[in-house]
Amino acid sequence: MALPDISLALQSFQQALNAGELSPLPGTLDEQLFLHVDRPGDDVRLTYVRLDGRTVTALIQFIPVEPIDGEVCFGVGWAVPEALRGQGRAGEAFLAAVREMRHGFRTKMESFWLEGIVSAENVASQRLAARVISASPTPSVDGEAGVPVLQYLRHFDASTQL
Repeated sequence: MALPDISLALQSFQQALNAGELSPLPGTLDEQLFLHVDRPGDDVRLTYVRLDGRTVTALIQFIPVEPIDGEVCFGVGWAVPEALRGQGRAGEAFLAAVREMRHGFRTKMESFWLEGIVSAENVASQRLAARVISASPTPSVDGEAGVPVLQYLRHFDASTQL
């Protein structure tokens, strides 16, 4: 078994967008970042995308996971189309998405955690997670896939610098 591949979420989102099944809303702080909220199962999934026309150029997803110290925690994943990788798109979209989340949550919650679980083999995502989440990951083994991973955690509140 392998870790979930978020690039499949990007492909699925792109197909649904092309089929007219989605109408993501522009961000409040960044009108070039679009949000789609859905509920696959019981949890809310927040999907932020950068678009070039109707083409997804970066996708960032946040899904609630187990709380940390009694506070909400979101698992985060990102994907960029293969032809656009290595241009900083995921990092820029991630930071814009966190700003939008913080802004949108300001009346409902003062702070939250983000958790990135990255395959021990995915060096590009490790570099990004170290830059935008935490430079001090915790090595682990994924409970479902049974593969080595690195866990990146960061607490976000109104004073967190991005």
